[in-house]
Amino acid sequence: MSLINTFVMRPLALLLCSTWMAGCAVGPDYQPRQAQAVHLTQQPDAMLYSNARLQQDWWRQFQDPQLDALIDQALAHNHDLRITQARLLEARAVLDQRQLDRLPTITAGGAYTRSLSQANPGPTGERNLAKTYQAGLDAQWELDLFGRLQRLSESATARAEAVEADLAQTRIVVVSEVARHYFLMRGAQQQLAVARANLINQDKTVGLVQGRVDAGRGTADELASARAERARVQATLPGLETRRQLSLYRLAVLLGQQPSALQPLTDLQPLPALIMQLPIGRISDVLRQRPDVASAERMLAASNADIGAVTAELYPRIDLGGFLGFIALRGGDLGDSGSRAFSVMPSVSWPALHLASVKARQREAQARETGSQARYEQVVLTAIEETEGALTAYSQSQRQVRSLAEAAAQSERAARLAHIRYEAGNAAYLVELGAQRTLLSAQDALTVAETASYLNVVQLYKALGGGWRKAEAMSSN
Repeated sequence: MSLINTFVMRPLALLLCSTWMAGCAVGPDYQPRQAQAVHLTQQPDAMLYSNARLQQDWWRQFQDPQLDALIDQALAHNHDLRITQARLLEARAVLDQRQLDRLPTITAGGAYTRSLSQANPGPTGERNLAKTYQAGLDAQWELDLFGRLQRLSESATARAEAVEADLAQTRIVVVSEVARHYFLMRGAQQQLAVARANLINQDKTVGLVQGRVDAGRGTADELASARAERARVQATLPGLETRRQLSLYRLAVLLGQQPSALQPLTDLQPLPALIMQLPIGRISDVLRQRPDVASAERMLAASNADIGAVTAELYPRIDLGGFLGFIALRGGDLGDSGSRAFSVMPSVSWPALHLASVKARQREAQARETGSQARYEQVVLTAIEETEGALTAYSQSQRQVRSLAEAAAQSERAARLAHIRYEAGNAAYLVELGAQRTLLSAQDALTVAETASYLNVVQLYKALGGGWRKAEAMSSN
């Protein structure tokens, strides 16, 4: 034991001490970017928004069980989420490798060697046959004097955190797409119902005009106009049916299912009611809530660490190897005290003849870091743009909905009065049918506006980061 202390432990301790004293990580140290507060050009309308905390499951405010069930299924089975989850497992495995690279590598093994030697031949000139048996532990350790392994570990850590943010962003996109196509499907269903009612109205109108023509009280022009209007209404049905079906097919992909599994959704259901004030939290915190901003910042940190890892290759690399075990000339002697053996073998390597190549890779890493910085700044500006745009779009769509709702209400009143006059014999049936067509047209316009308003709600919550919070995202993984 004293020999080991003298020839192994003491030199090793001195070497480790010198490493600790001299060791440093070359390259630039990363300064984390702090998410800036967002200053909007226009403040959100207090009539439409509240400062209540933005919930991660924002879609549940619609109180639509079918929508809730669809989103739950998508979060459990969506293939994009599964792909990103696999990327996260991969990134974490790389991180584990980088962290383990900083520790000594110890392997157990044995060897048997036979060799013929020309040295000191026997009296007859025969060569000596030497046999050697070896068993023990081999160790290899890179002394990270200049921080190459540290920078690689920092880069892997930042990349794993970036993929965690990507997973949260994928979750937001999946939820938003499910809600978006659900509302598109419901809107198309309502428009189909209005169009079919309008077609029935047109059939009645054509019949009445045909009767007037047959009785000599109408003209061919009136009949042609009535038939043209009916054909126009009928022509809207295929497009609406296509929109409904395409939304259903897209929902099936988002849920990881075949369209046949979603047939219950084909039953007509009204759009859910919007609450008076949407809870959006503090808009100034939007950049802290968006995982795409967090991902871009983490990739910037990784690019910064990559510069340090390449820079460290400009300096000598010191490895410490060692052996502790038994060496004997006969296999039966292995394990005896006399067969104990140990060795310490430091080695130094330096790419002196390839420094130009290393410096080229250093410039490459610096260029990538510059690109990552530009991408981060672009993502921040895009986040502000999308937030401002979503707030404006929803506010304006609500103004349109209010106006069209008033128009639909007045059209309904006019249709009711026309029916009363017709029942009293004070108006022709064509007048009542015309009032009904006006009502149906107003209802169709209102449905289109309401659907657009729902899509703007989805876009707004997507722009706000969908209620994603880093702590919750980490714990869910």
